[in-house]
Amino acid sequence: MTPTAITVRADPRTDARSHAYIGLAVSFARASGTVPGTIAETDRAWPLRIRRIIGARLRHWGRPDLAESAELLATELVTNALKHGRGDVGVRIYPRADRLRIEVQDGSHECPVPRTVTLDSEDGRGLLLVIAIAEDWGVSPDGTTTWCTLPF
Repeated sequence: MTPTAITVRADPRTDARSHAYIGLAVSFARASGTVPGTIAETDRAWPLRIRRIIGARLRHWGRPDLAESAELLATELVTNALKHGRGDVGVRIYPRADRLRIEVQDGSHECPVPRTVTLDSEDGRGLLLVIAIAEDWGVSPDGTTTWCTLPF
């Protein structure tokens, strides 16, 4: 199966006077034959793709000040979704009151848990970075979506 992506605008209208931002949703199917706990070679490009898409959207919104943090947060959440999730991956970013919300859906009902890492650990820092950088973070009641926010 060839990975595909769908980009959807949440609202076709924009009003520069009120800073109404159009949300963004991207979903993609992970490579067939994915083994739990690993990321298939063809899926390794997705975190960088999502990073670029989010950076471009924030620059379009006139918010390049949020790009670096939002890109890192999304990259970590997408990487975790690819490594630990099940099925397709969905990414949404949208304004919510005075915050930017980033959501990554991975199809797994297992809630992510921050790990204890050592200096020698090769992985396990992604969620710790989310906790350190995001204003807030959490998991949907069904466990399939991990989200975080940044102040707008």
